[in-house]
Amino acid sequence: MPNPLAVRPFAFALMLATALSASASDAPEKNDGSEAFPQGVASGVTSSNSVLLWTRAPGAADLTLHVGTEASFLAPALTGARKLQVEVGADEDWTVRVPVGDLEPGTLYHYRFTALGGETAEGRFRTAPAADDSALLGMVVGGDLGGQGYCRRVDRGYSIFRSMLDLAPDLLIANGDMIYADGVCPARGPDGWVNIPGDFMSVAAPQMDWTNREQLLESFFGHWRYNRADPHHRNFLAAVPMLAQWDDHEVINDFGASWPQWLPNPRRPGYAELVRAGRDALFWWNPIPRGEDDRIYRSLRWGKEVEIFIVDSRSYRSYNDLVDRPSNAKTLLGEEQLEWLKDGLAKSDATWKIISNDVPLSIPTGSRSFLFGRDSFANGQRSDFSQRTGFESEQVQLLKFLDGQDIRNVVFVATDVHFAISLRYDIDMDGDGDSLLMHEFVSGPLSARSPPTPTQLDPSLQPAILYGEGGVHNYAYLRLVRGGDGAVHLIADVRDEEGQPRFGSRVELVPE
Repeated sequence: MPNPLAVRPFAFALMLATALSASASDAPEKNDGSEAFPQGVASGVTSSNSVLLWTRAPGAADLTLHVGTEASFLAPALTGARKLQVEVGADEDWTVRVPVGDLEPGTLYHYRFTALGGETAEGRFRTAPAADDSALLGMVVGGDLGGQGYCRRVDRGYSIFRSMLDLAPDLLIANGDMIYADGVCPARGPDGWVNIPGDFMSVAAPQMDWTNREQLLESFFGHWRYNRADPHHRNFLAAVPMLAQWDDHEVINDFGASWPQWLPNPRRPGYAELVRAGRDALFWWNPIPRGEDDRIYRSLRWGKEVEIFIVDSRSYRSYNDLVDRPSNAKTLLGEEQLEWLKDGLAKSDATWKIISNDVPLSIPTGSRSFLFGRDSFANGQRSDFSQRTGFESEQVQLLKFLDGQDIRNVVFVATDVHFAISLRYDIDMDGDGDSLLMHEFVSGPLSARSPPTPTQLDPSLQPAILYGEGGVHNYAYLRLVRGGDGAVHLIADVRDEEGQPRFGSRVELVPE
């Protein structure tokens, strides 16, 4: 049977019905008293023929979703259009996530959510190209939004998204810390920064009851509502599909989801409920496919040239304060995810393999690491307890596999550390005389505290610094270009709030 989308530009209508029994007082607030969709729309491309569409519904009301290849939705009767009933409820903060399949590869689609009263919210997305399509790619990588009081400025909001949108990228990798649930947004931020104040409590506040799911969710929801209500952020997500993952501040600083307690305060009750509420809010507020196992890690093939691996370093990690020994190695990724990543990389025939990990490879991290251990792979060089608590044994295992399997053109991207740094690794991990060449591009923050200079690196992987800069809000811009040699090159640079490339940040990679 032919795909109806290939015949009709107005492909189909999806009808969404809400639970009409919900009271009017449960309906979400509106920015100006008239806007029905205060947090806009978002999309997450899941394959070359599918997408997950997101919005926050205007309370207990019927929604209609139209999707088609034309921006106008004034078509006459949509004969044969498919309809889908989806319950929208207050329990999920009125958020709506709608999977849409049977789309055409590499095709621009438009979509519109319409409320019962006629209010609309519109967006667009492009599906991934087919696996044999040599299409190029432009994408931005960002994280760390609204941290340490650097929230939505009264005079400009999160204007960094405007400069990102000017690049017309195909994708955003939202690398993590896209809220700071363990922080607040006061009217006065640091350094004279004036915020639109946020009406929510930090989940780390002493008065927050971690055993009270309702109170926790209201805090998480408040953080997500606040960041997504920014006009620049909304405009960007309406135009650019996102690949979302989490880091620690979507829940609380330096956490592990599988732990029975939080290291800085192990006697505080309700930690498991805190994690559950934070995970639920993440899925409800982002176009991340949710299966029975709540798996966040996944991959996306973008044509012949790129495969992107989204990694989750929070759900399965060992305690940060355990000592890492080769005979009793810690795990950051968990056995199942690590094997999935190794298998996916070994089987991928894409020219470029991009791994989006929410912590860096060679930058030692962790709050009060001398007490609570390292939060990322690297041990660091301090002569204290932290020096034995990285996750380096697992990192070595992964990189030995890459070297042994001769997997080429691997690029890691990360945020997390609030400064930008580009690194080259050229090291013989398995001792066969043939070195592994790979690169890592660390960027951020989008809007958070940024130290003036990068911290000291761990020397284990012999990283070579190609560029490094702190003290500036930024994101990474990666794109593929066809070189004069006929090969597909990968170019990466760091852009500031105004979209200007930072001096010395441009790196051009030629595939091996």
